[in-house]
Amino acid sequence: MNSLDDLESLIEKDRSVAYVREDGLNSGDVHLIFDVATSIALTGLMMMMGEAVIQTQVKTRDYNEEFQEGFNEVSNQVVGAMNDLVEKKMPEGGHLFLEKTTHCEFGNMPPTFRDGVTYLVASADIQVANFPVEVCRWVMSRGFAEALLKIEIEGTPEEMAASAAKAPPPREAPPAPEVVEEQVEVEEVASSEVEEGEEAPGMATPEDLARIDAGSVEFSNADGLPAPDEPGSVRIVMLEQPFSLKEEEKIMRAINAMREEGHRYIGVDRNGKLIRVVSQSDLRQVMGPFFGTKAMGPRDKAICTLPLGKLNQNQQLVRVSLAGTINQAADLLMEFNLRALPVISNQGVLRGFVTVHAVLNYFRKKKRA
Repeated sequence: MNSLDDLESLIEKDRSVAYVREDGLNSGDVHLIFDVATSIALTGLMMMMGEAVIQTQVKTRDYNEEFQEGFNEVSNQVVGAMNDLVEKKMPEGGHLFLEKTTHCEFGNMPPTFRDGVTYLVASADIQVANFPVEVCRWVMSRGFAEALLKIEIEGTPEEMAASAAKAPPPREAPPAPEVVEEQVEVEEVASSEVEEGEEAPGMATPEDLARIDAGSVEFSNADGLPAPDEPGSVRIVMLEQPFSLKEEEKIMRAINAMREEGHRYIGVDRNGKLIRVVSQSDLRQVMGPFFGTKAMGPRDKAICTLPLGKLNQNQQLVRVSLAGTINQAADLLMEFNLRALPVISNQGVLRGFVTVHAVLNYFRKKKRA
């Protein structure tokens, strides 16, 4: 395919698209195109949703920010696996980088498709658990495909002329890297922050809060909402309900709480006081992104029987009190790059969570004077 008209046939339904650049040798790029039903099913399993909930979402094809974030994580896993192949086939220094993920509705094209560039399309049927089989595609630019396959691929006259004009000097293969054996324990796999790291495009992030200069703005009280610096105003944005488990309870109990009861953040309790937080992201990192798609192996069973207190032991617990302000919560979310912040009582008991989304929604609704 070498025209946008040809490529348009790949987006005959809503799709999740990942744009991947080969940034080691700059040979080209790859687009991963998944049907949204596949993205929803994979994300639902990763986030440990109940099967009935996933089936409803797949049937309605209700694709929201949460599923976009999940597709971003799936894409990271796929790109990581592809890099193993790229490093073998392109020892001169080939490397894939996931630049962004997007949701393309029917009739819309990914802006990263280039007219006049020849693309090779590889298709595969993918079935997630018991959900319907869907076609997924890998769309490789001619330059990347040639570098990977080590064969010449016919392109447009303009591409062939440009290739003939290039005469790059031979590249020396880099020295073989030293192989270092690593032994990773469960405690080292768990993240030390609540839902941190890179976010999928379109997701609310702590950086979004930085764009709201609330400190230099005077707000009106006519909207009925408290001022962001009013003591106790944090309760307005404390929308995630509190849920805690004792540190001696098994990790499997936390998995079930997230999968069956819908909790996204779990407080770890010691003698009635919050000592740390475990998020869906933490459990996905420990169990692996495809946990739940097949029978548990010995490793999974061993992890599930460990005490919950074994996770995030080095976590720096960041929290705000019930008497805190919205401005304080926003500052902590930005400073520590968090997606959610626990709110505790004077006795250290978990009372709820403040999310980035809740704070952003507050400032969007709050009327300025």
